[in-house]
Amino acid sequence: MTIRALSVLSFLLMLLVLTVTPACSSGVAGSSLDMPVRGVWMHPGFFGPDKAAAVEKMRVTLDEYAKAGINTLIMLVKDTSGHVYFSSEIGVPAPGWNWDFLAVFLDEAKKRRMDVHPWFCVFPEAAILGQVRQHPEWLIRSPKGEMVGAVNPALPAVREYEMSLMLEVVRKYAVGWVHLDYIRYPCEPTEPFFSFDAETLRLFKEDTGIDMAAVKSRDTGNPAWNVWLRWNTDRVTVFVRELRTALKATGRQVKISAAVFPDAVNARVAIGQDWAGWARDGLVDMLNPMLYTNDIKLYEKLTREAVGYGKGHTFVCPGIGIGTSHNQNTPEGMLEEMRITKALKGDGVVYFSSSSLKQPFLDALKALKLER
Repeated sequence: MTIRALSVLSFLLMLLVLTVTPACSSGVAGSSLDMPVRGVWMHPGFFGPDKAAAVEKMRVTLDEYAKAGINTLIMLVKDTSGHVYFSSEIGVPAPGWNWDFLAVFLDEAKKRRMDVHPWFCVFPEAAILGQVRQHPEWLIRSPKGEMVGAVNPALPAVREYEMSLMLEVVRKYAVGWVHLDYIRYPCEPTEPFFSFDAETLRLFKEDTGIDMAAVKSRDTGNPAWNVWLRWNTDRVTVFVRELRTALKATGRQVKISAAVFPDAVNARVAIGQDWAGWARDGLVDMLNPMLYTNDIKLYEKLTREAVGYGKGHTFVCPGIGIGTSHNQNTPEGMLEEMRITKALKGDGVVYFSSSSLKQPFLDALKALKLER
């Protein structure tokens, strides 16, 4: 072949490459934001209690989500009041939902090949319902006797009850995930808000030899107080480990995802949520740190840390706040946070929530034309 022929051939090959390769001037077009997980947190209230209207809205919504590249639906099945949205012999159904919401939703999701994570607000029990009402000793108490509408992870009976709801869902429905939210101690009225009830103090003394009631200096300068902080944190981890074991015993391949607070170091001490340790020990399969901020630099910092904790251990799919108590995002801001997640090798993102993921956001996602 002559030099002239080689030059012509090279020119034609260059034209071919330019023709089939899409331009990406902004860094957020084409397949540059393609990640394994594109999810959204959803609440049954988004669809309403009327079955016919709810099913129609499900179909329209999930069709729109499919066009936007969403493949993961984190659907609430136990809320912070303690009500459940599935057919249960253990929990108390949400008022107005006199039909099996979860079964219908799973069927619609399956038609679109979408993964569903049944979402449990684990320890909040604000309405004090059912078995919790029968066992007021399960509720968390402060040193002054104050109570909050949440049950105490330090108590084995509490862990057994909350786990029983999750196992009921796994046994009754064809689900591959369980999603944990509020998998922590309360952050109101104070952080930390560990329980000082008599049984917890007895269990603590039995494990550590320390009589917490006799500890006067309750600050981090006191070694005994540090033991107390760590012991309570370990009670939440015990729950996650017990759940892991119980799910394995079902003979099903059921994974665990968890919505967690933004900063792993602070979460471990302030609310007893050692999610970095859960990743390290292989107790969870997906972490969703809730990074609800419009501050791009802060989002990047926290995502980098989370991906580092999860690397080689678990999927990390940060939660992007669309409309939350902490931020009100824009489609452009959402795309930028997705770009950062992708660049830092995150495994996907989850949007909070369906009620805020309105048409401008969906249109922005559709425009990406992701190659899945």
